[in-house]
Amino acid sequence: MSLCGTRPEAAPSVVGVICDTDDISARHLAWADWGKPTSTARGQAVVDLCAYEDCHTGSLATVPIRLIASRIVRCSGHRRAYATLRYVFLHGSPWPGIPADMNTSGYISGAHRILPPRNQTVQLTCG
Repeated sequence: MSLCGTRPEAAPSVVGVICDTDDISARHLAWADWGKPTSTARGQAVVDLCAYEDCHTGSLATVPIRLIASRIVRCSGHRRAYATLRYVFLHGSPWPGIPADMNTSGYISGAHRILPPRNQTVQLTCG
């Protein structure tokens, strides 16, 4: 698996879920069925609770997360890699009430910042 241009790694224990931000980091991942068409991991996500509000101090929380890696593709050198990663917060979103069509263009800081994908699915690269 390679995310955001990182070095490919098999069954990583830590994944930065959203590229170019530290809003969601999945840690202590335990993978099942690695190398099969779909592999799942359970772990803990460290999330920035102020990522999508105009907070000044920032606030981190740890919440349970499940990752689902799927869609194996062929990369250069005949390597195989997962191309899709979906994440699910097991107890619901840590940002309740944030609308799916939110944007940050009016923020004092962080205008036009990257937002999580609406469908909680990110595309992976071959690395």
